[in-house]
Amino acid sequence: MEQKHRSEFPEKELWDLTALYQDREDFLRAIEKAREDINQFSRDYKGNLHTFEDFEKAFAELEQIYIQMSHIGNYAFMPQTTDYSNEDFANIAQAGMEFETDASVALTFFDDALVAADEEVLDRLGELPHLTAAIRQAKIKKAHYLGADVEKALTNLGEVFYSPQDIYTKMRAGDFEMADFEAHGKTYKNSFVTYENFYQNHEDAEVREKSFRSFSEGLRKHQNTAAAAYLAQVKSEKLLADMKGYDSVFDYLLAEQEVDRAMFDRQIDLIMKDFAPVAQRYLKHVAKVNGLEKMIFADWKLDLDSALNPEVTIDDAYDLVMKSVEPLGQEYCQEVARYQEERWVDFAANSGKDSGGYAADPYRVHPYVLMSWTGRLSDVYTLIHEIGHSGQFIFSDNHQSYFNAHMSTYYVEAPSTFNELLLSDYLEHQSDDPRQKRFALAHRLTDTYFHNFITHLLEAAFQRKVYTLIEEGETFGASKLNSIMKEVLTDFWGDAIEIDDDAALTWMRQAHYYMGLYSYTYSAGLVISTAGYLHLKNSETGARDWLNLLKSGGSKTPLESAMIIGADISTDKPLRDTIQFLSDTVDQIIAYSAQLGE
Repeated sequence: MEQKHRSEFPEKELWDLTALYQDREDFLRAIEKAREDINQFSRDYKGNLHTFEDFEKAFAELEQIYIQMSHIGNYAFMPQTTDYSNEDFANIAQAGMEFETDASVALTFFDDALVAADEEVLDRLGELPHLTAAIRQAKIKKAHYLGADVEKALTNLGEVFYSPQDIYTKMRAGDFEMADFEAHGKTYKNSFVTYENFYQNHEDAEVREKSFRSFSEGLRKHQNTAAAAYLAQVKSEKLLADMKGYDSVFDYLLAEQEVDRAMFDRQIDLIMKDFAPVAQRYLKHVAKVNGLEKMIFADWKLDLDSALNPEVTIDDAYDLVMKSVEPLGQEYCQEVARYQEERWVDFAANSGKDSGGYAADPYRVHPYVLMSWTGRLSDVYTLIHEIGHSGQFIFSDNHQSYFNAHMSTYYVEAPSTFNELLLSDYLEHQSDDPRQKRFALAHRLTDTYFHNFITHLLEAAFQRKVYTLIEEGETFGASKLNSIMKEVLTDFWGDAIEIDDDAALTWMRQAHYYMGLYSYTYSAGLVISTAGYLHLKNSETGARDWLNLLKSGGSKTPLESAMIIGADISTDKPLRDTIQFLSDTVDQIIAYSAQLGE
């Protein structure tokens, strides 16, 4: 598949950003208006924040500024991710980044005053329903506050701290070049997007392996640069952790999520120990059904039944999404149904585009989704995943203040993976044919759990080893990172997959390593979404409870929020229930295969 230029795609496959700003000039005017409002806010409140009443009034005005910043920040970020070769988009991103840094510096006085406020004032503010999350975070920050001058200096350095991620993202979008490869006498074009979205689960073994070798060689050419960028990232995080007096970089990165190290470790350890045998059993079954004597890493995304993997149009996907989310009721469906007509989604798989997918949340406008459409069922899973985020944004934004709208990173992936489970459930119940049912259950595993419970979990296991190195005063380069990733993959997959030096380059494929301890939250969120899905299937209040979870935003702690659907994540029960659910799924798949004589 050869990538086209963005201009070659029809308008309906590109998102419409005019809901935010009409054009670049409108965007720049918004920046100037926000600067004026921030300057006025500073004149009114700098040095004048002492009492409960002072802060209550200031919070009301600050919320309007933060909403402006939300719109500006999203508009600045999004266009460039569609085409990193576009200089106009780069200029928009730069203008937004400069504004964001200036605004953050100008507003540090408020954070300083809030952290310095008397406990009695903070407690009273925390009793206001629209400020619960802001005050919880202020109390966390208060315990590790470095003083106004140092905090302001760190804020000024925000663009510098972001640079490792920026370097990696631009390298992945613009510099990674995968050579053409030949299979069965035919030459194929390769790229980051086409490999990850198309070739890696191709039904032809030679195409899978040859594309993987081409892909890996493209990564290998940049491994030293990628390692240097990642080293800069983790060293800066360790430096900040030490400056702020945290016991470890892990505690520093987990503090904002409002969970402790034990919950982080439990997520990794239990999945590595108890889910690994389930995943191995499934892959060995895939190998058997597909007539493979052994599986190499290029094979692990192979569909159980490739002949049933249909091509899907964008319009087909809309129908699948809307039918899948029907169990959540009319209130949910009406909100997300707008995504096609209002063009929230950027589908174009154009050259220069970020290879990942994400959903953006300009507060109370409407969500935006970036992905690359290649016409596979896996794309439908990506789409409904991001629509899951979008639904959460809408319900949280509509029912919470700006300060309370954002879920903890710990469970932010629950709404997205919950929607993936709804898609698999819909596909499973469209037919009584055991082959069709097996197909649906297999995609529940490969498109939802393998991606979130394995791919991202293994990233987390890799991260834990990397941060431990830094904690112990050591360093790393590309060869060390390759060694760590190879060890993690081998530990998890055992004898189910042959792990080679190309597989070891997997650490170069994700930007999550530049987002703190984010990767493990996919599996944590999926535990909550599995609990929510089982609650939906087994309780008359399941749909209502799930919507209440979405509406709660970040107003509650992760433990409190999960209890809305009856999941006590202070224990390991929800995680063990999820692993059992997956083991039962594998058993059912194997039983269907037996019915089919395979």
